[in-house]
Amino acid sequence: MNAMDEPKTVAAPVTWIDRQANSPYPIWALSALSFSTIPFAVKKMAGVPSMLQSMAFGAIFAGAGYVTHVGDTENGAGIATAWCLSWTFLNARRAITSMKPIPLALFAAVSADTIIYGKKTLEVNGYI
Repeated sequence: MNAMDEPKTVAAPVTWIDRQANSPYPIWALSALSFSTIPFAVKKMAGVPSMLQSMAFGAIFAGAGYVTHVGDTENGAGIATAWCLSWTFLNARRAITSMKPIPLALFAAVSADTIIYGKKTLEVNGYI
């Protein structure tokens, strides 16, 4: 029997972050927050992503939560991490420099989800 034939053992979540990474609720909350910024995007509030981005990221975050919800926590975490990093790349500077509460809250939520799901993604792939 080689190493490929042995069943993988998955460690039980120990920390709060580990438990959150197995739950769809953090990314669903981010999805709801993203959708809730659409009225501000229409008004072109400084620091808020465009209406198209708000809708697209909201839908993608909801999809990542669904993948996690149906039991594929590893891929759900990977999707959430990738799209949170994409949001950060596209919107973080504008959100921070605007110094307005709504964009900063959105940035804080994206950062929190990046940490939550990113830790799991890095563990699954053997980086930590």
